[in-house]
Amino acid sequence: MTKLSFFKLPFLFVLLYGVLDSTFLVGRELLVDNMVFSYAKLNPYIWADSFVSLIIHIVLPNIFNQLANLVLIFITSAIILHKNSVYRANKKNLLCVFLIVFLIIIGINGCQVLFERQVLGFLYSAIAPYYFPHIESLYIGIFRLSCYIWITVAIYLGIKLLRTAFVTESDMTVLSSDNSQKIHLSLFILLFNFYYLAIVLFCLNFFFIPKDPLDSTAPFEHNIVIIMFYSAFLLIINIIGYFALRKKFMAVNGQLQVKSLIFSSAIAFMLTLLIAIIVISINIYCLKWFDKMANSLTNNEMLVIVIADIILLFLILSVTGCGVVRKTARAFFSKKTNLSCFVKLSPE
Repeated sequence: MTKLSFFKLPFLFVLLYGVLDSTFLVGRELLVDNMVFSYAKLNPYIWADSFVSLIIHIVLPNIFNQLANLVLIFITSAIILHKNSVYRANKKNLLCVFLIVFLIIIGINGCQVLFERQVLGFLYSAIAPYYFPHIESLYIGIFRLSCYIWITVAIYLGIKLLRTAFVTESDMTVLSSDNSQKIHLSLFILLFNFYYLAIVLFCLNFFFIPKDPLDSTAPFEHNIVIIMFYSAFLLIINIIGYFALRKKFMAVNGQLQVKSLIFSSAIAFMLTLLIAIIVISINIYCLKWFDKMANSLTNNEMLVIVIADIILLFLILSVTGCGVVRKTARAFFSKKTNLSCFVKLSPE
């Protein structure tokens, strides 16, 4: 029997999207004139080091900025391909995947160019410069949400319309008792990552583009620090999440419990976010109280206290976050208490 992979085609979805999106970005920066927010045009010094500088200053920040899209593409394609029994990575399936990804890229880049050249260009000339950063932030939020909706709809419709062109494996079982727990665990963690990335990237608000279009002094070193920090943080929380959840999906079977995964991961994320806000608020209040007595401390003592505060805050958030996601996953997917019965599962 041929061994089929649940995540191979979704990974190719992500890979093709990353390559095509970066290609479109570089082409747009090089060929399209009069862009309102073109980091390359506002910072001509980045071309000094030729192609390597282009990759470092444009492509890498864009890939980081696209992380939420990449995770959503992986999750959505994995679920919908499974629903349509598409698993094999052959030429016909790869061609279909390429067409769907190309459709996604065309839609996102077309809307972005239209809004930047027409809508934002008009607003920039019509309103006072003081209000423009707020308009930009609103545009970014709306555009991000539109991208998430478009990605989901495009993958769903693309796979449905090309279903006869895909090579399907309806007579073969991919979700066996051995790998069903691993697949549910992976999708749960990825969904949690998507919620986190969607909020973080929106808050960063295109952090590598200056708020003032006339400000061309924002150094890339600041951006790479942000990228490295959040990449390391994501890696740590995913490792912790894996070990915290790896034995919590004992009640899953051969049916992919999509709605239970979405509900449970969303509940876990919202509870974790609420606890994090409360803990950070308490920490900020304590730091304000500590600031009143900081004059009596030496610089070394203050440094030790600050480092201890950061470590303690991270430990508290990690422990409480692990507790929340473990309890939520156990409530939905354990054998003893299973809330999945309250979520109506769609048939395969």
